[in-house]
Amino acid sequence: MLSTLQPVLLGGAIVFLISLAGAYIEFNNRLVNAVVDAVLFVVVFGLIAHFAHIGVVTASAPTPAATTAPATP
Repeated sequence: MLSTLQPVLLGGAIVFLISLAGAYIEFNNRLVNAVVDAVLFVVVFGLIAHFAHIGVVTASAPTPAATTAPATP
């Protein structure tokens, strides 16, 4: 169950950190804040996707152990 929620929790944490970084770059205009958050998200998501593509970061779920059927006599 945790392995299915892990990407969602990781994505939520990344979006939270990006939003937090955007809040520190504080502007009085909400539209500018939204644009800054979107740009930060695109940059971070692009870097994660790039590093996953070249094999630096991997996201793999554990595979179940293979079972063998008993041989019939």
